[in-house]
Amino acid sequence: MVQAETSYESGLRRGSFEVHFPAEDGAKAAARDARAVGFVVAIREGDFGNWLIVSRRRNAFPADDGDRYASRLRAIAALHGGTYDRFVPE
Repeated sequence: MVQAETSYESGLRRGSFEVHFPAEDGAKAAARDARAVGFVVAIREGDFGNWLIVSRRRNAFPADDGDRYASRLRAIAALHGGTYDRFVPE
C-alpha cells in the first residue's frame, strides 16, 4: 500500500501566522488589511487585555512563500501597533 504524501513532504505548508496587539481597534484594522491581501483571519481576545489575530492562507502554500507571508504580516502589524509573533505549522 502506498501512503499519500503529507503537505510537508510535497513542499507545501499549512498553518497560521500569529500577530499580537495591545488594543482591539489595532487588531481589527490589521485583520481588515490582512483579509484584503488574501488571508483568512480570526480575532481573539488574549490575556491581560491583549488581542491576537490568527491569519491563514486558504490553501496550502509553497514553503518558500512562508517568509513572504510573514513579512507582509509584520508590515501590517507595524502599521497598526502590533507585533508579529510566529508561524504555527499544522
